[in-house]
Amino acid sequence: MPLNRGFATAYIGSVTPEYRGKGIYRALVSARAADAKQRGFRYMASEARETSRPILKKLGFIPLTKVQGWIKIL
Repeated sequence: MPLNRGFATAYIGSVTPEYRGKGIYRALVSARAADAKQRGFRYMASEARETSRPILKKLGFIPLTKVQGWIKIL
């Protein structure tokens, strides 16, 4: 039964170079999104590299923000 929750967060993963271009990442993201929707989530957020942008955009994701990481050498 859907619970009408807000955000599902998915750390979806990656595909090794020899298997890229075969639709595996797209299928994985699509399956995770379908599962989140079935469980009653309204949105799905994901952290992803810039290389995933074209695939995520084709699947209907929109950029939420651009985060800049910082480090201090001690």
